[in-house]
Amino acid sequence: MSLSAYIHIPFCKKKCSYCAFYSASASGQTIEEYVKALENQIKHSDYKGCKLASVFFGGGTPSILLPQQYTRILNAIDTVFDISSSEITTEINPDSVSNLLDIGLADRFTRFSMGVQSFDDEELSLLGRVHTSSQAVDAFKSLRNAGADNINIDLMLALPSRDHLNKLKSTLEKAISLSPEHISAYILTPEEGTLFFDNFAPVSDELSDDAYLLTCEFLEKAGYEHYEISNFAKKGFRCRHNMSYWTQEKYLAFGPSSCGFDGKNRYRINCSVNEYIKNNGIVPPIIEETLTDEDLRSEKIMLSLRLSDGIDRKILDEICKNDEKKRFVDYLLDSSLAVKNESGGISLTDRGFLLSNRIISELM
Repeated sequence: MSLSAYIHIPFCKKKCSYCAFYSASASGQTIEEYVKALENQIKHSDYKGCKLASVFFGGGTPSILLPQQYTRILNAIDTVFDISSSEITTEINPDSVSNLLDIGLADRFTRFSMGVQSFDDEELSLLGRVHTSSQAVDAFKSLRNAGADNINIDLMLALPSRDHLNKLKSTLEKAISLSPEHISAYILTPEEGTLFFDNFAPVSDELSDDAYLLTCEFLEKAGYEHYEISNFAKKGFRCRHNMSYWTQEKYLAFGPSSCGFDGKNRYRINCSVNEYIKNNGIVPPIIEETLTDEDLRSEKIMLSLRLSDGIDRKILDEICKNDEKKRFVDYLLDSSLAVKNESGGISLTDRGFLLSNRIISELM
């Protein structure tokens, strides 16, 4: 079983109106103290010497770090783990790309994930983003010119903006013209506790479905593999780190509110930034769930159906021992919500992905 690592950087210049993730604004001194605590947690890992398949800097906004802070965290990881063949990703906002490029730090990462969300300025303003469409294009080109050959663009679908579908078409056309290796496209679901939830009603299911299917059509025609419900990649550019989540591989958690999995237990570093700093990064994780063999089997079905790879023949045969579930599988195939895959199992189609929650609950 391979091993990955998630590095949480919980700071933002400005919290976006739709964001429900744990993040905070902070002074330069707080960020510096946080980096020291993070270095210490990494150095005390129980997995010293292990080879990492991937390292992912997420947030928050990791690119809020000073270049030398990024370098220190990377050096700590490199000292403790074998990252000689790792996919090393950092999330990055268009307005902070220059932070990485100023001293050539782009060379330390093998993949960049840029939070663009939309190439329409009205939608960017609605989302509370601090960049414009033209700044996002310039930032992407700057990364490319610096030698970045694996860039993801994050987009958001089903926004409560005027004429959203036409704006989405323009956004997709612009994204395709830039030719990123990977595109993530998420349906926006306003979450309680966010400004977006308080100020905007969710769009209709019809608009949400139309936006999703439009995105699938555009990106698949452009040659992107729709390999997971919300993710599209050129051949050979699936996100290795996210695949570790979807295939039940082990992953380590570094930083407050980060989550890990040891193959059986799901755990969280359940503390605030201040508590994390106070304890110099050594905060015992809270085990949130211990998975039985049956739990792991059910979860495998759920995660596999999120992927275009789907479930294999062995799992399908097991499911179909139940007559009611077999009839449901037949219905999925007859309704083109699923297709037979190369392994003899089934995979969901784009329309099937739209109903994935219901489908998965019926088959588990």
